[in-house]
Parts: sequence; structure tokens; C-alpha cells
Amino acid sequence: MPDYTFDTPEPVDLRIRSQSGTVTVTATDTGTSTVEVTAIDDDARDLAEEAVVQMDGSGRRLTVEVPERRSWIVRRRRLDIQVTVPSGSALSVRTASAKTTATGRFSTAEAHTASGEILLDEVEGDVDAHCASGHITVNSGRTISAHTASGKIRIGHASGDVDVHCASGTVRIGVAEASVRAKTASGDITVDEASAGTVALSAASGDLRVGVRSGVVARLDLRSLSGRIRSELPLEDNAPDGGARLEIQAKATSGNVVVVPAPARTGA
Repeated sequence: MPDYTFDTPEPVDLRIRSQSGTVTVTATDTGTSTVEVTAIDDDARDLAEEAVVQMDGSGRRLTVEVPERRSWIVRRRRLDIQVTVPSGSALSVRTASAKTTATGRFSTAEAHTASGEILLDEVEGDVDAHCASGHITVNSGRTISAHTASGKIRIGHASGDVDVHCASGTVRIGVAEASVRAKTASGDITVDEASAGTVALSAASGDLRVGVRSGVVARLDLRSLSGRIRSELPLEDNAPDGGARLEIQAKATSGNVVVVPAPARTGA
């Protein structure tokens, strides 16, 4: 099956378009970019041969495109696409039903799929991850937008604002350095450590839980129609001087709402 190698002493703008199968991208310390396209199913061998892999004239944009085939006959036509690029490259992946895994350090990342899992490692800039049905995991990023209709969303660390929506599935955000807006119809939402901005959480059926970083002053607006509301933070009549400002707006229809001190991080 086709293999490609390009000299890329600088980070590249990688763009991948495929239908189904797997997409694996590794960003590492390298001066070359490589692309391997392999058929997973026998009926996909012609697609692997027809994949278009090219570097533009500037030597900065690398494109991998698989032609879309429509047929009345249902066939499994999955491809395995494996790409290695220099650390700090930008990533854009669009698939119909493929699992996307990106490991290493990227400048920005965009991943869209109809039904497939998305796993993104370390992103220095903004992240945009959307899927209709599937799980989304982002280990770290700046401003993060993650939407799925049915699936879990897991964000490890966000240095910028977070915008998360899912119809059915749990949401968990590790460390949020800025504002968070998270909404789900059915599922729990947890923010392990919030520190600044506005944390606005909403769930029709599910529990809401927010941990507040030590030393942060928080203003609470907590509501639940048929669940319990609990805050383990010390209460003051007047806002104390100093300390970061945080506003928590948590609203549940049928679920508990809990605000607690965030656990101390090792090495924090």
C-alpha cells in the first residue's frame, strides 16, 4: 500500500479527509513527515491506492484525502491512515465513521466525525472536536469546544474557555483555568478544579459537581428542582479581599448539585 515521505524541517498544517477506519497522527521531534495508507478490509484496497497524499508548494501544508465512494451495496471499506509530523503541527481531521487518535504536541486541533471516537493529546492552541455519536477525549488545550450527541466528553486541562454540549453522556473536566459552559440532557457533569471566570453547568437529568481551587473566592448560584444542593465551601457575608474571582451557576432538573474544595494537586 502507498507510503509517502516528505522533508519538513518546520511544523506543517496537516489536513486529513477519510470515510471510515482509523486515523492515527503522531507529532514528534522529526524533520520528516510520513504517511501510510493501508486497507483494513479487502474491499478498501482500491481506496487505499486512490488516496491523494500531497505537499503544497510551500512545503507547509500536507493533505491526505480519500475519495468518497457511494454504492447501493453495503461494504466494509475501512482504511488505516498513519501519519507522523513534526511537533507543533496543526491538525484538521474530518471523517464519517473513523477513530481519530492524535498523540504528541500540536499547535491547534480540529476533529469532526459522524460516528467515531476522538482522542487528542497535547494542544497548545484551540481545540474543536465534534461528533454525532462517540466519545471525545482532550488531554490539554487552550480554548476547547467539544460537542457530541451521544458519548462521553473528557477534558484533562484547559487554559482557556471551555464550551461543551452533549445530549446523552457524562462530561468531566479536570482543571479549568478560565470559564466553562457545559450542558447535557442526560448525564453527570464534573469540574474537578475551577479557578476563574464563570462556570455555568446545566443538566436535565444528572448530577453537577464543581471543585474550587484553594484561595479562590466563589459566588454561587445553585439550583435543582428535585435534587439536593450542597456546598462544602466556607461562607462569608461579604466577599473577602484578594483571591481570584469565580462565579458558579449550576442548574439541574433532576439531580444533585455539589460544590466542594478541589483536592490539592501534587506538584501544584
